[in-house]
Amino acid sequence: MLRDKFREFSRDTSSIGQERVDGVNGLADALIAAGHSENATVAEWKDGLNEAWADLLELIDTRSQMLAASYELHRFYHDARETLAQVQHKQKQLPDEVGRDLNTAEAMQRMHTAYEHDIQALSAQVRQVQEDAARLEKAYAGEKAADIRRHEQAVSEAWAELRGSSQGRRRLLLDTVDKFRFLRAVRDLLLWMDGVRLQIEGQEHPR
Repeated sequence: MLRDKFREFSRDTSSIGQERVDGVNGLADALIAAGHSENATVAEWKDGLNEAWADLLELIDTRSQMLAASYELHRFYHDARETLAQVQHKQKQLPDEVGRDLNTAEAMQRMHTAYEHDIQALSAQVRQVQEDAARLEKAYAGEKAADIRRHEQAVSEAWAELRGSSQGRRRLLLDTVDKFRFLRAVRDLLLWMDGVRLQIEGQEHPR
């Protein structure tokens, strides 16, 4: 990766360069201390060298910061696209069927509870995308800032839709289970009433 290569280059260059600059500075100091006839010229060259080295270190630092910022932006785009794809995939997995009887409706309800746990795991990724977008928007302006906002909005809107769909299905399944439980209770009561009626009709009539 370019960022890692430059980091290695920066570390090596700074280390080797500093050693060489220190060596030349040592020579300059020795010449000046010995009272060399060109003391003023040596001191001037030493100052120029140190100034050039400071400029180079600043350039390396600026380049490192630019690469780090670029890497962070590309990572945000990658994470936003990946999170959006996962949210959309979970949306497609949401079934329409609610069950034909109490047993299947309750089974669907259990499956949906597991599904909700699955999508809850995505909430951390969505939150991370939102936090990264808020931070990066402050660092960029114009088209880049607008693009960051678009990526974040796409993820947030898909997430809101998924949560809404999931909550709607949970309510629908709850209503369906309640309906089947009510129907079962009505059926059981009617059967009991039929049994009582048969008992009454089966008794001998008084003569």
